[in-house]
This record gives sequence, C-alpha cells and structure tokens, in this order.
Amino acid sequence: CDFEASSCRWFEAVSGDDFDWIWSSPSDLAADFEHQAPPQDHTHSTISGRVLMFCFCILIGHFMFILQKSSRFFQIAKLQSPSFSQTGPGCTLYFWFYNYGLFVGPTDLVLHLENSSDSTVLWRVLYNQGNKWSEVAIQLGRLTQPFSLSLNKVSLGIYDGVSAVDDIRFENCTLPPPAESCESPDHFWCRHTKACVEKAQLCDLVDDCGDWTDEADCEPGLQCNFENGICNWEQDTEDDFDWTRNQGPTSTINTGPMKDHTVGTAQGHYLYIESSEPQVFQNNAVLLSPVFSATDPKGCTFRLYYHMFGKRIYSLAVYQRVWSNTKGKLLWQIFGNQGNSWMRKLLSISSGQPFQVRTIGYRMYVGSARDHCVPERKASGIQSQFL
Repeated sequence: CDFEASSCRWFEAVSGDDFDWIWSSPSDLAADFEHQAPPQDHTHSTISGRVLMFCFCILIGHFMFILQKSSRFFQIAKLQSPSFSQTGPGCTLYFWFYNYGLFVGPTDLVLHLENSSDSTVLWRVLYNQGNKWSEVAIQLGRLTQPFSLSLNKVSLGIYDGVSAVDDIRFENCTLPPPAESCESPDHFWCRHTKACVEKAQLCDLVDDCGDWTDEADCEPGLQCNFENGICNWEQDTEDDFDWTRNQGPTSTINTGPMKDHTVGTAQGHYLYIESSEPQVFQNNAVLLSPVFSATDPKGCTFRLYYHMFGKRIYSLAVYQRVWSNTKGKLLWQIFGNQGNSWMRKLLSISSGQPFQVRTIGYRMYVGSARDHCVPERKASGIQSQFL
C-alpha cells in the first residue's frame, strides 16, 4: 500500500484522545497542523504523494497521519491493519518509516494473532532516526493462522517530533500453488494442497505445504524445536557456561531475536547464549547432540536456523566428532553480525562410525540464538547414549 488512493483499510484503533492517525491531504490541513508531517512522502518525494504518518513536522503530499489536537498525559496512537489470512515461509514485510525529533519517542510494530490475547513486538524504534525516510525489513516467516498488525506510539505528554510510515509491502508471502504433479524428482507433492515443495524442506519443522503433510511421518528423535525443552540434546559439562532457553526478546536492547523461528511469535522458544558477566571474551557454551549411527554412503544433512544480531557478535560453530572428549572436525563457522533475521543452514555429514554434533557459541557481547537442530531423516538411526 502506497496510500495514494486510500488508507488500504489501515485505521486508527484508539480514538477520542486527540492523538489519532488520520488519512488526509495537504489541502485539507489547517496551517496550525502542517508542521505535523514530514516535508515529503516517500512514494514520490514530491507534493503529489500520499503517506501514513504521525508527527509534529511538515508534510507536503497526501498522507495519513496522527493529528495531535491537544497534548495530555498518556495518549495512544494505534494504526491497525486489516486482517491477513496466513503467510508463507519466506514472507518479509517492508515499509518506510520516519521518526524524527528530540522528543519523538518510541514506536512498536506488533503482531496480533486472531482469537488470541497474546501479541508479539516485531520491531521497535526508540529514538530520533534523523530527518529522513528509512526502510525497515521484518521477517514474518510462516504464520499459519489469521493475524493483523498495529503500529503503536504512546505520548506521555512531552511528545514533539515527526513519525510517518509509507509504502508498506509484503514479499514472498504466498504458499506454493497447486500443481497436477511434480515434474522434478527433488520435489514432494503435498497431499492436500497439491503444491510442490523441495524434498529438502521435508521434516524441517516448517509447514511449507500449507497442510502440514511435508511434516508428517518424521522421526521425532531427529528433530528439536525447543518448545518442550532441549529434547535429546545436552549441555556440555566441560564448557564455560550453558545455552539458555528463551521466549520473546533477549534482555539486551537491539540484540537477538524478537521471536522464535518455529512458531513465529514471542510464545515460541529458542536457545541463545547470554553475553553478560561473569562470562568473558571467547568463553563458550557447547550443546551436544545425541549419538547418531554411521551414515550410509550418501551421508546425511544437518539443518539449523540461527540468529546473530548486534554490533559485537563473535562466533557460532558446528563440529562433528566420533570420539568423546575431542573437539572434532569443524563443519562450519560464522562470525559477526548477520542481521536481524533467522538464517537457515544445511551441513552435509558423512561418517563411517557413530558420530555426535557439537554446536558451540563463543561468548558474544550480545545474544546469539539458534533454533531447529534437525538432522534429516537420511540418517540411519540414533543411539541412546552419548560418546
């Protein structure tokens, strides 16, 4: 929605406090309120655009803005979206936001699931971002039930600034379409939706089909989404500290995820390492898999989702070992900030002997999180004991 023709059914949900989102145009604004908008919209960067906005500055162009007619303690501006049915696994929300002024205050984008009182903060801006438009990208991922979004700002009586939103768009949010058959042998034909998905997406704890048939007949011992503990994985007793199971955002601002990858809300669980004291630089936390049987000649694949966000991220590494009390062979290692999203990683494993996977998070100055330790079902079996 670029807000050129209408508000696209986004609306003010909390009215009556003189602090409301209103769709309007420059010709409709009284001179006293012209300063409550950006100098131009983002769509056209001219006087002919239309924009959703809430502020205390100058806006030329068409827009929807929160008009503050009077200032009082605790005013709420809540821009509510229409209801959306669901999203596909690759869904990303983009929009352009303007948050400028000494006392502009924070803004939250919140996810609301239908028929649930729970909500999840997906994005938060806390302070002045400069006199400019900035693009925001938010990973929504797979949401299997109807939902809506709201953009919320609270004034405690000292609000003075400009906040605006323009050009909201969803990308890669549809599920795969139905097909008469799947031509490629590397694809799976979904039982009910008749869509085709890659076989690499089977048993990855994500409903890629839209009917969950790609997650049927999976071996529970080869999967863990951390919703009910850490499954058959274990914390190493010879490392420096432990991985922490968490819901929602981490305790450090502007680090770590706001939600997990499995459920896609703050009610889901994931593991992360805490960067605060008494840990010191390069201390590490090690998570140990169960022991897996030797692979067949084709090997197997280990899948995980990881999240590394913050200015001073250090490292995440995955090792394979066949002997206890050894570090093992390095399969993969990554360093530094990877952005505020869950990333998927697939690692090929081949072993003529029973083996174990070690996932090591090295002490970081911010939280690093991971989810979905999922060896593929190609693995020939699982032993119940550890090496």
